[in-house]
Amino acid sequence: MEETSFGNRLKWIGIAFLIVFSFLFLGGIHIGPISVRMAVAYGLLVYVLLRGESDYLPTNGMKMYFLYVAVYLLVNILNYTAFSSVFFKDLMAVHFVCCIAIFAFPRIFKTEESIQGAFFVIVFGYLLNALVTILQAQDIAMGWSIGMFINPTEIEELEELQSKMMDTREAKASVIMGIMGRSVGNGYFVATFLPVLTYYVWDKFHLKTLWAFFIFAISAVCVYFIQQRMALVVVATYILCVILLKNLPSSVKLLAISVALLLILFYSDSILSFDYTQAGRLFDFVDQTRSNTLSVFNDFIRNPKQLLFGNNQITTEEEKQIFLVIGHNTFTDTFRRGGLLLFFPFVVLFFCLCKTLIGLLLFSRDVEDYRTMGMAIGCICFLLYSQTHSTGVQSGSIMFWTLYMLTIQSHRVRCEAIEAEEMEEEEDVVE
Repeated sequence: MEETSFGNRLKWIGIAFLIVFSFLFLGGIHIGPISVRMAVAYGLLVYVLLRGESDYLPTNGMKMYFLYVAVYLLVNILNYTAFSSVFFKDLMAVHFVCCIAIFAFPRIFKTEESIQGAFFVIVFGYLLNALVTILQAQDIAMGWSIGMFINPTEIEELEELQSKMMDTREAKASVIMGIMGRSVGNGYFVATFLPVLTYYVWDKFHLKTLWAFFIFAISAVCVYFIQQRMALVVVATYILCVILLKNLPSSVKLLAISVALLLILFYSDSILSFDYTQAGRLFDFVDQTRSNTLSVFNDFIRNPKQLLFGNNQITTEEEKQIFLVIGHNTFTDTFRRGGLLLFFPFVVLFFCLCKTLIGLLLFSRDVEDYRTMGMAIGCICFLLYSQTHSTGVQSGSIMFWTLYMLTIQSHRVRCEAIEAEEMEEEEDVVE
């Protein structure tokens, strides 16, 4: 029986590597005209359709995303931007792949072994990304080779990439991408999956909690190297929430905050010598690009056509500037992509997701299902991160939907286990 269980775990680790690893990391490797991610996604869709399973009900957030994609396509047809190769690639390689994840994951990941297999793959990816990030920050060739092998970027030659490495922290920030393909994606990944890997910290103190502390340390190093300010904000907010919300005596919470402040002061004094310029962008919160977001957005919606349909193209220099300014927020970027017609369904989608995730978080905490709780917090971290970057649910983030669907399935597995336990108790009472 144990051999069968061990073999089952190995089988699901293999399946999770094929699916989850491909969805999260292999969007840059191509097989002919399509990426590995697309090949796995559409192959998974065919497999699920042939099996014909339909034993799950989608949440309101899933339904709204399907509606959002339909409206997105309609608006771009009306805008004459749906007929470009750029839009077609965005639709097929991003949004449709997210839709496949929503459709297929509940039919694949529906057992404890399958969820654990996916979790193992996420742990492996997180540690590998951290290692590659550290190697790249030290300008070690192996780091660049591994990162570019897993997720090739537009930079074709390793020498060209390394030549861009400069002595300043800010210059390095633009190229340290780990295995995510770009530094912004690296920041998203580190901040989003930190709560997933550290869910042990919400439980009683035991050896696994030490693992959580190790991941906290790794994430702090990565955030410093990639210089993503929003990653710093999200990670710091999560750590503060752990201290304040964890079921601990007030004296312990006060001690934890005090120790954290002492560590920050020691770090600043001994390592940075209070010269915060060495920390690069992390302590530079003045962003000229984002400071005039409202004024640029106001000019954008004064055009009646753009107010209604948006302007989903980045071809001219003016359009590039519009994207750089109002594109760096999940709501204003939605407006840019499809105007009011797309904005309204997105607002409903966003708050449906928030409602579902908060509900899962609270329920999971009550039943001590900390794995699902960590996953739900990770999804919320992603939504928080997207308030200052163009990558978000509105752009079809495969990272978000992969984690969201695993969160939903982890919750289902836990609920089924609770129902089975209750049925056993009732049978024992009857006997």
